[in-house]
Formats: sequence, structure tokens, C-alpha cells
Amino acid sequence: MAEVKGKQLEIANKRVALTPSTWAALSNIKAPGKSLGDTVADLITEHQRRTLERDLDEIDENGDFIPWEEARKELGL
Repeated sequence: MAEVKGKQLEIANKRVALTPSTWAALSNIKAPGKSLGDTVADLITEHQRRTLERDLDEIDENGDFIPWEEARKELGL
């Protein structure tokens, strides 16, 4: 497939049913010049980033850590 501005060009082939209130909310956060599909993709990316941050914070709070040199020896690196 052709590459457009660093992203792969994909052909939209699915439809999603939205309630009028969800459509309005999505339209309100859509940036000028962006499609609703782009907006949904941006929301997915943001959700993934927040989930990763939350998971890393939880690991930081509850994880057991060992020094890197010790881990390297245990892993045979």
C-alpha cells in the first residue's frame, strides 16, 4: 500500500453505529481538517498511552526491582 505522511494508507470498510449524543461529542473534539476516523485513531492512541502510563506507575509502586548488573547475570547477558 502507498505510504502517506508516514502513515499507511488504509481504506475504510467498516461502519460503526453511534448514538446521536456520541456522534455530537466526537464531532466536537474533531480537529478541523481531520476525519472522524482520524479522531477515533487519535483517541485510541491516547487511550493506549494512558494505559501504558498507568501500568508503569503500578509497576513502579508495587514492583520488586533488582540492580541491572544482577539482572544481566541472571539472564546471561
